Amino acid sequence: MKKLFTHGALCAAAFVPALACAQSNVTAYGIVDATVRHQRNANANGDSLTSLGDGAYTGSRWGLKGSEDLGRGLKAVFTLESGFDPSTGTSQQANSSASNGSTAAPGGRLFGREASVGLDSPLGLVTLGRQYTLAHPLSGRFQAQPNPNLDAIAMFSSHHVSRQDNMARYYGQFGPVGVYASYTFNEGNGRGRGVGATYGAGNLDLVAYYQEINNAANTATRGITGVGGSYVVTQGFKTFLGYMKRNDRGTSAQENDVWSLGVNYNLTAPLVLTVSYAQDRQSNVNAGKRKMGYVGLDYNFSKRTDLYAEVDNNRLTGAYPQPGFMGTRNATGVTVGLRHRF
Repeated sequence: MKKLFTHGALCAAAFVPALACAQSNVTAYGIVDATVRHQRNANANGDSLTSLGDGAYTGSRWGLKGSEDLGRGLKAVFTLESGFDPSTGTSQQANSSASNGSTAAPGGRLFGREASVGLDSPLGLVTLGRQYTLAHPLSGRFQAQPNPNLDAIAMFSSHHVSRQDNMARYYGQFGPVGVYASYTFNEGNGRGRGVGATYGAGNLDLVAYYQEINNAANTATRGITGVGGSYVVTQGFKTFLGYMKRNDRGTSAQENDVWSLGVNYNLTAPLVLTVSYAQDRQSNVNAGKRKMGYVGLDYNFSKRTDLYAEVDNNRLTGAYPQPGFMGTRNATGVTVGLRHRF
């Protein structure tokens, strides 16, 4: 990330007293991640498809972050983050209708990934706005690639919902323990609430969370429970294990049990191997299973630029609903991506 300008410098240029604004700054940052993907069984006829699109591991984005030291341990912060598809330049994260915590935005969203402002203090950080649900960043901590952007290798994010509008969120770090809480106000988008905790000591990182999401009409509730963690076995070798339970109440009785395991291993200093397997067992409604595995190699040219490739396979059994990226009940894909961070 690169510092774009300091508010103090602008104040000095405008002859505003430096004492009032010398501790404020804004940072511009982003990721441009483009991929070429070839997939077998991309449609019902079993045809193959080669396409150019957004990143497999991370979605492309640009954003602004800022903070101002208010004194006495207080700091004002904000984040504005916009997602886009590098293959077309179009904005991402639009919603044509209200659902699961997001109001309708048929014209798209300028800052669809996040738009929040908050206060940071020794007692914790409180932020307000469109933000990530607690389950999204916390579940990312027990996955080899945190909630991948490509549907074919993502499992948890399809259940827990990544973002919600009108959210108040809290985070506090007290020694090795992190405490999280969130509440989403219902303004035509559905109400939500969540709690979570983390524990980190040495090579071990543990995560637990629970969140509920109501639909816009408040006729159904989706409960998400997750536990998991990671462990650094040796330098350059890290293991991950996680479990999530989805329990729908109201208009649907769908239940899902999802678990995953994975490893990241540094083959050489710039080359990282990722291996991951996940399984989603759905019951009560359209009972069946989705089994997904992928292997990836990531070559780091520098701290900002890397070239990666992954091979994935998805298999469905029983009456498990067929995802949109699969043309048949068994699909294999290969992705090559180029990613640059700024």
